[in-house]
Amino acid sequence: MRKLLFKISAFVLLLLFVATSIAHAQSPDAVADLAARINQERVPRGFPPYALNAQLTKAAQAHANDIASTGNYSHSGADGSTVFDRVARTGYGAYSWGRRLGENWAWYQNAATAVAEWMDSPPHRDNILHPLYREIGVGIAQSRGNTIFVIDFGAQPNVLPVFINDAVAETCALTVTLTLTSEDVMPNGDGPNTIGRATQVLVSNAPDFAGAQWQPFVQHLPWTLVPGSGAKTVYVKYRDAKGRTAAASDSIVFTAPGTPTPRPTLTMTRTPRATASPTPSPTLEPASATPTLTDTPTPAALDAPTAPEVNPAALGGFGLVVMLVVFGTVTYLARRS
Repeated sequence: MRKLLFKISAFVLLLLFVATSIAHAQSPDAVADLAARINQERVPRGFPPYALNAQLTKAAQAHANDIASTGNYSHSGADGSTVFDRVARTGYGAYSWGRRLGENWAWYQNAATAVAEWMDSPPHRDNILHPLYREIGVGIAQSRGNTIFVIDFGAQPNVLPVFINDAVAETCALTVTLTLTSEDVMPNGDGPNTIGRATQVLVSNAPDFAGAQWQPFVQHLPWTLVPGSGAKTVYVKYRDAKGRTAAASDSIVFTAPGTPTPRPTLTMTRTPRATASPTPSPTLEPASATPTLTDTPTPAALDAPTAPEVNPAALGGFGLVVMLVVFGTVTYLARRS
């Protein structure tokens, strides 16, 4: 009888350990979910989506971890760093005058609440609906029974993202809509090799742009993917009036109607920083004046309590308590048998 009780105890403890481990593990889709919620606020209002950038995500995650480990609930890091310092450490691109950045952070129990509260706060809402930012980074960490959410917003030179069907993962139709972005931070460019506002685009289903022809820039462009199921990539090259160029690409999974396809793994910025290549152009823009843009100040942090809700940290603690109770009870019964 005693051996049976110990076997039952071990089995229960194993199940609770697994459940607790799962509860503590951050969902691999958490970053994608928060980014999608941000874009769901932008797209219906006529703004292009934000591209998820690996360097901004590294900076945002570092700050989320810092807040969680030190309890320093602020835009300032425990080392006194600002969002500009943290992003600079990652090598994120800068204009000649500095970086165009912003940051939102919140301490809530879920992403839906965080985004809702940001949208109710003018400075945070302005970052989400900003007309000049093009990329974001997402940081998520657990802290005191709630979750730290950090969003770093930015725009860097020569990175103009393109989105297929507003950045959704899959499509059942080969005809899609491309959303193109342009350089609105520095419309006239920033030196001989940094593209200004795009005036033309080259679009292709092949990376060598074979057979593609330049066409006028438009924000939304109908496009047809190559037939056949699987991942499809569209390549875009932007050109401004001075002939400076930048390249971008985006991918989507095409699934024939009625055929289930696994959701693809989330990837960071699909728009690699391109090297600008000036080419002759018959039309030149006038030289721009010295820009007056400065590093964007970040809004104050949101740190408001929310209604009680089960979260991973609390669930993990509850699981530990249950394990101890079960172990004590089984041990007591085993001794009495």
